Amino acid sequence: HCWRCDTPLLFYARGSWFIKTTAFRDAMLTRNSRVDWHSPEMGTGRFGEWLENNIDWAISRDRYWGTPLPLWICDTNDAHVDAIGSYVQLSEKIGAALGDDFDPHKPFIDRHTWKCSQCDGTMQRVPQVIDTWFDSGSMPFAQWHFPFENRNEFEAHYPADFIAEGVDQTRGWFYSLLAIATGLGDALPRNTLAHQTTIQDAVDTAPFRSVVVNELVLDADGFKMSKTRGNTVDPNVILPKYGADAVRLFLVASSQVWIQRRFDENVVRDTAGRFLLTFKNVYSGIFALYANFGWQPSDKDPAVTDRPEIDRWILSRLAAVEADADAMLDRYDATLAARAVMDFFVDDVSNWYVRLNRHRFYDVDSDDNRAAFATLYEVLVVTCRLLAPFAPFITDWVHTELTGESVHLAQYSRSDGEREIALEQEMDHVRVLATLGRAAREEAGVKVRQPLSRMVCVVPNNDGRSHSGGGSGVERLIPLLADELNVKEIGFLSSADDLVSLEAKPNFRALGKKFGKQTPLAAEAVSNLKNDALLAFEKGGALSIKVGDDERQLDAEDLVVVRRASGALVVKESAGYFAAIDPQVTPELRAEGLAREIVSRIQKMRKETGLAVSDRIALWIAGPPEIEGAIRTHSEWIADEVLAKEIHIGTELDPNNATQSVDIDGQPVNVALKRAV
Repeated sequence: HCWRCDTPLLFYARGSWFIKTTAFRDAMLTRNSRVDWHSPEMGTGRFGEWLENNIDWAISRDRYWGTPLPLWICDTNDAHVDAIGSYVQLSEKIGAALGDDFDPHKPFIDRHTWKCSQCDGTMQRVPQVIDTWFDSGSMPFAQWHFPFENRNEFEAHYPADFIAEGVDQTRGWFYSLLAIATGLGDALPRNTLAHQTTIQDAVDTAPFRSVVVNELVLDADGFKMSKTRGNTVDPNVILPKYGADAVRLFLVASSQVWIQRRFDENVVRDTAGRFLLTFKNVYSGIFALYANFGWQPSDKDPAVTDRPEIDRWILSRLAAVEADADAMLDRYDATLAARAVMDFFVDDVSNWYVRLNRHRFYDVDSDDNRAAFATLYEVLVVTCRLLAPFAPFITDWVHTELTGESVHLAQYSRSDGEREIALEQEMDHVRVLATLGRAAREEAGVKVRQPLSRMVCVVPNNDGRSHSGGGSGVERLIPLLADELNVKEIGFLSSADDLVSLEAKPNFRALGKKFGKQTPLAAEAVSNLKNDALLAFEKGGALSIKVGDDERQLDAEDLVVVRRASGALVVKESAGYFAAIDPQVTPELRAEGLAREIVSRIQKMRKETGLAVSDRIALWIAGPPEIEGAIRTHSEWIADEVLAKEIHIGTELDPNNATQSVDIDGQPVNVALKRAV
């Protein structure tokens, strides 16, 4: 039955013309083995098995439309056949010029006949046309009208570096390209026929060196899309709704294109759509918004070597991702390339660099401000180029806004991106410690805006053990870590022995295999193991327990080592990293924390009242004595943060100004502000 309309089909035998591809099957297998298939299993499996079982190619079709089969048969003896290879040869056969109005298609081509050279019969063209896949398989040379012209152009472009098509082209384009190229042999450049030398000596094995096979896109439930099932997705609905870039990013980044994937609108929105929103916000909401106040790239920008460590770090990470993405695309892995760039921009640029440096973009005059703008500018420009193959529209808009040039006319990667490997490693340490520090704050119930007095850290060395030198080179990044965690002082220890105590929890099932009926006594002995013994055990030392007269050595599966904070510090640990915070809040620290909460509320009010980021304000604040005291102590810092030219504390608020009653740590505070004259 027809797979489209489900009506019955009638099959019957027909005469056909064939190309004897079985004569060069082994040559096709050898050529195919040298193609870089993505996925490799497609080349050795589906396509390779098709070649192994290759039969002669039925080249003719009983249709009207198509390229006429260029065979003329004698009407007296059908063993007399002429195969015509060019217009010139046809002209010679009919003994006349073809003329400017010559049409090589049916029915006009069928009017040309000539006398048989072997008998008195007349040569007439066969009625069939050629399988359209023969046209597609001839593409590499037919597009240049080779061998009749453009020989140099064709030789410069053959064989192709790369092609891509759907998985359903296994017996279509992939096969016809290979079969025709192999059959033509030395008629094509760098395409030596196997039977002329040896199969192993064939120079280039196929008309394509690499091929990416695109799998099917299924519906959200994993079924193949079809009109019959009614589960197709209309591009005319999806593209206006989410944008072409989001759909492209979803299809490329969700999985390798040679793996089936489900199309789910929710995933498009939550993954690719959310990433593009982040990308746009970093450009529009940070860079473009503040650069409009006077920054342009110039020789006033500090050299990279003179910029802060975090600027040099993000540029080093940019160079690393640039090299990785370029290498991945060279390997035809667009999925890993897209993911690498997306992860870099979200994790390194947006969630770390921009978040930690937002305050550096509020002005454009100092060297530090200019360094921040120049750094983010370079990050955005290069990221646009790296993303351009996957999100061509938004990247072209941003790149053009930044440079005045289309991203699609720019080089994909630079040649001068430099890396600072040691700095990248140090920042990795800092980011792990920051994560642990935030977790320790959360466990202690202390908000990030509340300053704390100190944190003590341990950084492992390369083998996972505690680093004997303490900070493992991160000392120069301590100010950054302190700002991120709002901690006054950070110290490093070479060992976590003083931060945690170890306890052992017995694994009854494992102990039962060794101690049998004495397992409860063995479990008690495990629970009583001392801190020093457990420390030595973790570092590879032997550990044994004695139950009655029976002493046995313990293995890792016999117990679980549990760490508990020793002393008043709150400790978090992961893979040899330790971060311990002192949760005690002194009156001075509390006052600073209240000031930070006030600043957060004022910044929100500025945004809600529509003030520009550069607008100066006048500020009135009234509240409980503790709040007003904190504001007086930190008034200069507050004024600098919120761009306040004047702060009035404890005075009556003018009702004509933007006024709000806000909650600061459970205490009501009235705040009013207006644009300063």
